[in-house]
Amino acid sequence: MNMPRVTTEVLQAIRRSKKPSSKADIVRSTGFSLVTVTEHVETLVRSNLVIEVDMGPSTGGRRPRLLSFNAEAGYIVAVDLETTHVQVGIVDLNCSILASKASDIDVASGPKAVLEHIKEMVFCLLKENEIETSLIKGIGMGVPGPVEYSTGLPASLPIMPGWDRYPIRQFFAQHFQCPCYIDNNVYTMALGERTVELASEIDNLVFLKIGNGIGAGIICNGQIYRGSAECAGDVGHINIGHDVLCYCGNRGCLEAIAGGRAMVRRAEQIARDGQSKILAEILLVKGKLTSGDVKRAVLESDPVVVEMVRECGVLIGNVLANLINFFNPSLVCIGGGFSQIGDLLLASIRQAIYHRSLPLATRNLLIQQSSLGEKAGVIGAAVLTVDEIINDSLKKTASGIFSFY
Repeated sequence: MNMPRVTTEVLQAIRRSKKPSSKADIVRSTGFSLVTVTEHVETLVRSNLVIEVDMGPSTGGRRPRLLSFNAEAGYIVAVDLETTHVQVGIVDLNCSILASKASDIDVASGPKAVLEHIKEMVFCLLKENEIETSLIKGIGMGVPGPVEYSTGLPASLPIMPGWDRYPIRQFFAQHFQCPCYIDNNVYTMALGERTVELASEIDNLVFLKIGNGIGAGIICNGQIYRGSAECAGDVGHINIGHDVLCYCGNRGCLEAIAGGRAMVRRAEQIARDGQSKILAEILLVKGKLTSGDVKRAVLESDPVVVEMVRECGVLIGNVLANLINFFNPSLVCIGGGFSQIGDLLLASIRQAIYHRSLPLATRNLLIQQSSLGEKAGVIGAAVLTVDEIINDSLKKTASGIFSFY
């Protein structure tokens, strides 16, 4: 029997349980024998990753010990990097955010400047919360573009000059003695969403991020689906037939007309053309518009802006309908900064999906706003990291004695 693998499965069964577990509970969830579970539980208790928290009710014999994952055995630094802002969190091993900071940022300023800024945010959080760097067990980071996950190297994107194959892991290794995991942030958002009770039991789901761009994180059979080149889910560049030039160099891309950047650009044109009094006044004062300004115009029922947002929702929903017909998920979550524009966008997406998808594909389909909102990326980066450091630790332990960095 593969000792490290068994220890991993026992630990994950305890960690993912919604309540403290008895050995009998672990036997039921893993399929291992009581003797095997007992052996590996003792290993995990000695490692301080599992603790005894209470005694369970008796079923005729001695009361069983109840076991829980020790979320205080260390901390995770979780980073959600977007093109215009970043959120950094200190997260416990149960992936609960203990402290976080957000900051405006421009990825076009290059990786050195951005990563130095993130590092300072992390050290500030650690100092404010009196946490030693030695207690950081891993770093997880989502970035706004494709990543070669096996190496942690980001791919080339026109919106991220200088980031192509930049060694982000090595940057953090200069400051922290722990592993670092880099992934596309729409994948981390999908992982974060699966921590919500409703989604935790769903093995096939699509997380659609509507940020400055549009992307999808696909959970297939309980695992992130990355594809052969680790860039699956880039639905923002599906051609929908218009003639607008996208930053990728092609015309007709979904996000070139319905992504966040495109919505703000269109809103500014509406303001300049005098079609929206609300936006024209804001543009005159601020010199530029944001998603918040678009949201305000929608809330105030500006007819031209309402129609623009409804149109964008229909276009996004039409693309999602094709994905749903192909993949047949149980859940579609809509997240990302621009998804917060209001119920109008979600309603338009939902309407288009039901109109364009096959009835069988939508019979039991849930379509909803992300339950985690802006926290999804940070929580997902932590989920990714905790899972990886547990698995990596046990792979490196030939004797089967757990070593948690």
